[in-house]
Amino acid sequence: MSETNETIPKIVILTGDDTVGKEHFRNSYIDRINNTYPELIQKRYDSSSQSFITFMEEMITPSLFQEVRVFIITHAHTLSDSELTLLNKNLDYDIPDVFLVIEGQSGAKKGTSASEGKITKKLQLKKRGRVSHIEIQDFSCPPEYKTAEWLVSNVPSLFSRRIAKEDAEYLVDLVGSGLDLLYSELQKININLAPKAPIERDVIDKVVGATRPMTPFELAGALGEKKLPRALEIVDTLFSCGFSAPFVISAIYRHFWALLRIRKFLEANPALAKIVLSSSSNYQQRNEAAFEVGVASGLLSKNDKRRVYPVIIKSNIIYHAKRFKNRELREIIRWLREFDVGVKTGRVDPNQYEIQMLCYRIVRVEQVLELAGT
Repeated sequence: MSETNETIPKIVILTGDDTVGKEHFRNSYIDRINNTYPELIQKRYDSSSQSFITFMEEMITPSLFQEVRVFIITHAHTLSDSELTLLNKNLDYDIPDVFLVIEGQSGAKKGTSASEGKITKKLQLKKRGRVSHIEIQDFSCPPEYKTAEWLVSNVPSLFSRRIAKEDAEYLVDLVGSGLDLLYSELQKININLAPKAPIERDVIDKVVGATRPMTPFELAGALGEKKLPRALEIVDTLFSCGFSAPFVISAIYRHFWALLRIRKFLEANPALAKIVLSSSSNYQQRNEAAFEVGVASGLLSKNDKRRVYPVIIKSNIIYHAKRFKNRELREIIRWLREFDVGVKTGRVDPNQYEIQMLCYRIVRVEQVLELAGT
């Protein structure tokens, strides 16, 4: 049974910077209208082809043949003050046979004419939320540490599939936390699966892992975890898509220099180390402690609190530091300096075999030092 005009809100206002969620909601909303009015006409505002005043005049003017129309404004945060004022005035009217979609992005970049706070004020969203024919939905991007939870919650509605949290975390590790990029990869995965089949690690590896280029920072992380097979796999991919020895060595050097600084800082602050490494610490305590570690190790600035999770907690860099002794880290740093100088002076050929051997020495540093009697 199709919905009636009264059960579908005449106006929806979508805020937040989750473009995936907003697009999905908008499409579902228009589908609901189209199921009731198959001859629906869509009108999207395009500032390059018409003025906003003309667009508003077209909306409030009855159509010649009384068609049902839906008007769409997808970048309300770019409207001027006068345009937002005009839009707000027209929201007071319940225009027959007209539906309206307004989307405003939060966190608008500097230089745009309106932020989400401005939209909230100009369109009087607090008051509008109490009006029966207006629906307001906020689609804010989750913090990075909650991206996997976002996937678990939203994949069923986006693709009629399910994804376990550990598989969602694996996908985020491969792709990153950007929702647009995640959605793009999920669309590729969706094509490769039977209807209703869950999204699991094997298909993620097949579709995403096989085509995604690795980075020197991932190589540094694998060496910090002492995962030699993973490190060698990353080396293979780096050489297959253009290898830059100075860039790779620099990334590894910065990682291990940070590990030494982390160890020295935690040795001088044992109480802080206990908070960071204890699973019983609450989130706020651990976040504050991790921030101090990040600043002390040079990985974060004092104004970089928002990056604590990806840089310190998610990367497991503190646990990397636990895997090495101070003398081992100093020796690795010496090797990297010598290798870098050798490459730049032409004494070392940074071919794949030499890089693989360097990785082997780093991961097996304890055994190498024992054999050398140091």
